[in-house]
Amino acid sequence: MVSRRRATILIVIVVAVVVVAAVFAASRLPIAPASGGNSPPTTTPNPTPSACPRSEGLCVERNVTRVIDGDTLDVEGSLRIRLVLVNAPELNASGGPESRDYLTGLCSGSLALVDEDDFQIGHDPYGRVLAVVYCGSTNANAAMISSGHATTYYAFCSVSEFGTTEWSGCASPPPPPPDLDCSDIPYRNFRVLPPDPHHFDGDGDGIGCEA
Repeated sequence: MVSRRRATILIVIVVAVVVVAAVFAASRLPIAPASGGNSPPTTTPNPTPSACPRSEGLCVERNVTRVIDGDTLDVEGSLRIRLVLVNAPELNASGGPESRDYLTGLCSGSLALVDEDDFQIGHDPYGRVLAVVYCGSTNANAAMISSGHATTYYAFCSVSEFGTTEWSGCASPPPPPPDLDCSDIPYRNFRVLPPDPHHFDGDGDGIGCEA
């Protein structure tokens, strides 16, 4: 009888030890995160925006090596850049040297971002890249026009990617020149070539303002 009671007590002790060991082992297991709305959302870093949004043409950063005139400059890689929609005077014309000097002050020796005109890729007859150039944080095209050292090249507004930008001035073309009659000019019997917008050659014989 006593031996049976001891056996029972021993079994109870063994079972208790097993239960305690099982509970201890379970407490050491890693806890999986609960699914549901309480988990913090996974964040994806924002992509770096392109320097030339939606650009199909050239989009490069190069050091400016030379300023040719008020609307043309050279950058590393033997690239000659024509400032698109900018019409600066020639160097031998009034304001030409000042225009070049102003662009030199903006861009010479600086790291420039060249954003090619997507609508005029390869269209320059001299092989230049038609582009907007940012020298530092300055839009050189806009600065040349707003400073008065160049004017808007209105003839290319309708074919340029940048023709709708505010800086280009394309939205405000100048008024047409006034109409003239023979009484408004001192010349007589001069040759008239088509077109003849002022109708100096009234009879169509190629001679204008016949006396």
